[in-house]
Amino acid sequence: MAKPDLSGFDKIIKTVERCVKAYHKFSVMVENRNGISRKDIMSTADAIIVFGGDGTLLHIAEEAAVNKKPILGINLGTLGFLTEAPLKYLDEVLVNLIEGNLIEDNRLLLQARIYKNNKTIKKTNFLNDVVINKGTLAKIINLDLYIDKILVSNLRADGLILSSPTGSTAYSLSAGGPIVSPTLPLVIITPICPHTLSNRPLVVSHNSKIKIKIDSSTYPVFATFDGNESLEMERGFELVVSKSSHKLSLLRSPNTEYFDVLKEKLMWSNNKYDRK
Repeated sequence: MAKPDLSGFDKIIKTVERCVKAYHKFSVMVENRNGISRKDIMSTADAIIVFGGDGTLLHIAEEAAVNKKPILGINLGTLGFLTEAPLKYLDEVLVNLIEGNLIEDNRLLLQARIYKNNKTIKKTNFLNDVVINKGTLAKIINLDLYIDKILVSNLRADGLILSSPTGSTAYSLSAGGPIVSPTLPLVIITPICPHTLSNRPLVVSHNSKIKIKIDSSTYPVFATFDGNESLEMERGFELVVSKSSHKLSLLRSPNTEYFDVLKEKLMWSNNKYDRK
């Protein structure tokens, strides 16, 4: 799978097919080619290779997790915290994939439900984050934050980010949230430009039930899941975030650890092979 209209994708696919043909028990399926749909891939593939950036991988993360399909991300974007394998190592990574030498990292998903008048409007799972923000108007929005039925804050801000550990290096990080290990069982709650400076990021257990009540009445508020799909909300809507029953398996090289990726992508060290 790849982002739409990816330049040079035909050449990439030829490389994949050449490598796979050396192992006669495997074949290659390409989305939207030869009548192959995403549903076909999700139902029959042993593993899914995603070419693109993190956004491309996030676009199929929920579907892959529900169908229990591991994902190998080949990075054609910029940062690439999830699609961490560079294209120049494609042949090597493919051999390791076919020979079963890659490591599976299980990433926890979170579940979101949106209610209006006690009726479920939307239910979804997300890997990175759900972002509540205003529309095009430069106005503060009012949100009530509850954790396990306790009112924690009447928040006035540009928005709010509810992030999984995997999403701690995404929008939450830009808004001042912490970086946490992706294996930790928690949720990060990060305000976006809060009016009251004492509203700081919170880290809570993923077993907690987090509820956001929309209190802005005159202009729309949007909930965006993993940067892909958005839902317009208004006063009286409630967003509830809790632990999901699904996990996503990300494949990586045995020579690459999470903190190696952080060190390289965030330029914490000049030598990514420097270990002590």
